This record gives sequence, structure tokens and C-alpha cells, in this order.
Amino acid sequence: MNKRAIGAVAGLALPAALMLLQPFAGLGFEGTAVVAALLGAIVWWVTDVLPDYITAIVMSVAFVVLAGVPFEVVFSAFSSSTWWLMVAAFCLGLGMQRSGLLKRLAHAVMRKFPRTFRGQAAGLTLASVVSGPFIPSLTAKCAILTPLALSISDQMGYERKSKQANGLFLAVFTNVRNLAPAVISASFVGYMVLGLMPADLQAEFDLVHWFASALPWFVVVMVLNYIAIVWMHEPKGERLRGKVASLNAEPKLNPESASEDLGPMTGAEKRMLAIMSVTVLLWVLERWHGIPSSAVALAAVGAMVAAGQFRAEDIRDGGIAWDMILFMGVALSLAAVFSYVGADEWVVAACMPVLAAVAGNPYAVILGIVALTIALRFVIVSEAAFINIFMVFAVPLAPQLGVSPWIVGFVVYVMANPWFVAYQNLVYLAAVGSVSGKMTEHVGLARYCAVFLVICLIGLLVSVPYWQWMGLA
Repeated sequence: MNKRAIGAVAGLALPAALMLLQPFAGLGFEGTAVVAALLGAIVWWVTDVLPDYITAIVMSVAFVVLAGVPFEVVFSAFSSSTWWLMVAAFCLGLGMQRSGLLKRLAHAVMRKFPRTFRGQAAGLTLASVVSGPFIPSLTAKCAILTPLALSISDQMGYERKSKQANGLFLAVFTNVRNLAPAVISASFVGYMVLGLMPADLQAEFDLVHWFASALPWFVVVMVLNYIAIVWMHEPKGERLRGKVASLNAEPKLNPESASEDLGPMTGAEKRMLAIMSVTVLLWVLERWHGIPSSAVALAAVGAMVAAGQFRAEDIRDGGIAWDMILFMGVALSLAAVFSYVGADEWVVAACMPVLAAVAGNPYAVILGIVALTIALRFVIVSEAAFINIFMVFAVPLAPQLGVSPWIVGFVVYVMANPWFVAYQNLVYLAAVGSVSGKMTEHVGLARYCAVFLVICLIGLLVSVPYWQWMGLA
């Protein structure tokens, strides 16, 4: 039997056995059925039995038929603002590519930084960090920057879905994410984490105090992440082997881009720049004007259509990755499904004794939170929902664990970002979707996920003495 056949059988047998044996005490039949269907879907995703979005739809139908979850709950995310923001982000990315504006931006970055993999990775890293504090939506930032990474990769002459293309994509995606735990304003999730802490800590941890507390972690992770991306993805000819690489070892640039004079901006580029400038400005000022980022993004799509930057045919003829959009809608809905059957709170409550067993040792506490977070994010898909539920149980335990509730929230926020399986991380899906899945291949990106999480863990452990000096541990 081949891998797909084995996976197909295992993906059916595992849920059937779980529903028959009911091994999860206290979870109930509906909750067990939901967990069983998700585990079966994971087996199918890993073994590539069906296209990812088809497996997701089959899983959703199982939620309705086997677990009795209402249809409107199972597919609730398709009416959510987050899903519509992702749809709009895909359209914006395509519009920027079609206008030629991304090509011009790519040339600008390439002129400012060396035309080597490490030089362009540094440029994308800087762009991701600089834009971070001002746009509170990680999805929106990925919609702007990952198409830029694709354009630079093409200009550098790297094959799509090669390790170099993966590396430039990761230079954007990981650094957009890295800044979020360090700067509250970089994501709305930061304000949610702060709001789950006791009132006295909420008053204490303003933007400056939060960043100061997170600074050692941020510096360590930024440096190690850049080194790891370059080491794992740089073309062999560019790598320094004890001496400066020769000029003929540099990458072969795309002939069209090496010396091409783009000339003055075209009308299409100017219109796209105006639309994106207003969109970004409104995203930055969202806390003041109150218009949701999803509404701003959809309005920008409307402006693109009106200005002739985007056509209805682009949606019909494959310009938009609808398979990925459908997959994301199902992934977003998992949080509502697990909440409906009570599986999310049951899972977290069952794991809390692990933390109680390591109380008094900040290193052990951090390792415990990290292990639980990575494991439970396979089951609780929504990052925001997971952080909310975990902190409800863990924050009251913080004094007994010997650490500040801020450390609990920060560690969970840092580690709630895996993408071993695509459905785990909606920002990752949005980033991949912003380039229509054409730039990267998931296997290589998932492999780097393990490296990235180890880097984040190193940053946390290195920060412990600093946190002890601050009185947080």
C-alpha cells in the first residue's frame, strides 16, 4: 500500500476507534467526536490523501453529522471579519503585482541592500520590523510584504518553491510575527493578552514597559532567526567559507531585472500606490477612527476595481487562491466548534497539573508552558481563543508558580505560533495565500517551524535572569 492508501485507512480507523472507546473522561460524546474528526483530518493532511481544502470540508461535514454541531457553527467563520480581511488581502496582493508597483518596490529594496540572499533577507527583515508597530493586523502586514518578497525572489532569479524562495518568505513572515509579542501595538492580540492580566499589571505594562521587558527576547530571536534563515536557505555559492566569496559565486540575477530601467511610475502604479497609502494609513489609525481593518481592506478592493486595477475576471480565472481561502474559512471556524462542545476548556484544564508540578523554577515553568502550548495548538486552532482559554486557567496559578502573570502571557503569546500543519496558523495561511501559494512549498516551511520555535525558546530562557532582575520571576 502507498502512503495515501495507508493514510486514508488510518484517517478513518482512528476516529472510529476513539468514538467507540470514548477514552477522554469528562469530554462527552460530542466533544470526543469533534476531536476524533480533527485527528483523522490531520492524518489525511499529513499523508496527502485529498487536497487540503477538500479534507477540511469533509472534516466539517463530520462535525455536523457525527458530533451534531449546528451547520451555522461549523461554517461560522465565513461570515467573520477575519475571513473577509483575508479575502481582501489576497486581492490587494494580486492588485499590487498586476500594477507593477511590487516590481518597483523590489528594485528599491535591491538597490539599498546587497544583491545577495543575505542582503535581501536583511532588507525584508528591516521592512517587516519597521512596519510592525504601526499596523495592528499581522494579516495586513503579510498581505503587503509577502508579495514583495516574491517579487524580490523572482528578480534575484530564484526558482519558485526553492529553498531560497522559502527563505525570503520566512524573512518576512517570521519577522512580522517576531515583533508582535515585543510591541503591543504590532497586533491586537497583544492588547487582548494585556487585558487578561490583573488590573495592577495592566496599569503597569504600558507600551514602553512591555517592550523593555521583552527586549532581551526580541534581540536574541531577531539575531538567531536571521542567522538560521541565511544558513539554511542561502545558495551554496554565496556562503562564506572562511574567506569572502568570489564575485562569480553570486546568484545569477534575472536578466530582465539586473540592469532594467523601470522609468517613471506608470498611471497604474500611481493609482495602486495611492490606494495602498490610504489603506495603510487607515490601518495605522484604526484605534482612533474605529473602522475595522476588514472594512478598510474591502473598500480598498472596491477602489481597485473602480480604478481598473482589478477585474472580475481575476477572481474567476484563478488569480485568487480560492482553495486556500476555503481552507482558511474552515480553520477559522474550528474555534467556534471546539467552544460549542466544550473541548477547548476541557483540554486546557486537563493539562494544568503539568504546570503545578514545576512550580518554583522559572526555567521549568517556561518549559512547561512551551510544551503545553505547542501540543495544544494542534487541537485549539485559533491563536486568540487558545491564549484566552489558557490564561484564564494559568494566570491565577502564576503566584504559585513563582512568576508574574506577565511572563505567563508573554510565553504563551510567543509560542502560540506553530505552522507544522497549515491549519494551525491563520497568519501563515494568509501569508502563503497572499502570493497565491506560488512562492513556497509547505514541507520546507514546516521544517523551519521547529527551528523557529527552538529559537523562541532560547530567547525565553536567556531572558530569565533579566526578568528576575526586574522582579518578574
